[in-house]
Amino acid sequence: MSSSTQQLTWLVTGASSGIGLAICQAALAAGHKVGGATRDIAKASAANPDFAAQGGIWVTIDPGHPDSAAAFAAADKELGGVDVLVNNAGYWYLAGIEDMREPLLRQQMEVSFFGPMRGVRTLLPGMRARGRGDIVLISSGAGFTGRASRGAYAAGKWASEAMHEVLSREVGGEVGSKLGIKVLIVEPGGFRTTFTSTGTVDPVNEAYKGTELDKAITLVNNFDEDGLDHYFKGDTAKAARAILNAIVDGHDGYLRLVLGPDCYAAMEQKIAELQRDIDATREVSLSTNLERWINKAT
Repeated sequence: MSSSTQQLTWLVTGASSGIGLAICQAALAAGHKVGGATRDIAKASAANPDFAAQGGIWVTIDPGHPDSAAAFAAADKELGGVDVLVNNAGYWYLAGIEDMREPLLRQQMEVSFFGPMRGVRTLLPGMRARGRGDIVLISSGAGFTGRASRGAYAAGKWASEAMHEVLSREVGGEVGSKLGIKVLIVEPGGFRTTFTSTGTVDPVNEAYKGTELDKAITLVNNFDEDGLDHYFKGDTAKAARAILNAIVDGHDGYLRLVLGPDCYAAMEQKIAELQRDIDATREVSLSTNLERWINKAT
């Protein structure tokens, strides 16, 4: 899958807007076959009249639906076998942990974790049979860094990242040379899309007024045009081209593709926090083996 002249068949969830749509457009422009997955084809077609004209094929998939595996299978058959699955569909539910509503948390996990899992499990056998495949998770730097108010969103992203990272090991190494399957986790920062208007934001408990949680919720509730420009500076077309290039050219040497200066800085801060904790607890950590193994641990 490293040849830039080889046509690949892509299936992109959440394809009607944002980064998902940009990925579809980039892949179509590069001559690939693209299935754009959406919950409502009529609505997606009306909003994006050029998609079909450019060769795109709309398919109906709601990844968060418990029966979405059947929809993934139908799309795979319609497209003639998917080479590149892009798990992109998503939204956010923002709330403090103490007051989080469990039904909304469960729905967040259905979309962010179970949906991508169903896509992977459904399409992976066909990829193995053909000896080629790329599985891409569009995660989020906001999920990886675990910011206040984003407990549900971060939980879904972390869980899905864990699944995709484990998968990268299961299909990687010597096995990967036989299976021909690769996994890529994309970590976008703030990109200007409709994403911020599609989620649910709960009010803040009075006990948390003035805290980091309150500030985070207030910021989201008061996004205006200037605020969006300040916090969401990423160009979705550039992100899509970077993802396309990673798939077409191969991404040997890395599992995660970090996109955006803001996400890069957040990841560096996260690494620094992890290193702080490791350094602070090193002595305790190395002292917890059985006595006969204590010296060997160092």
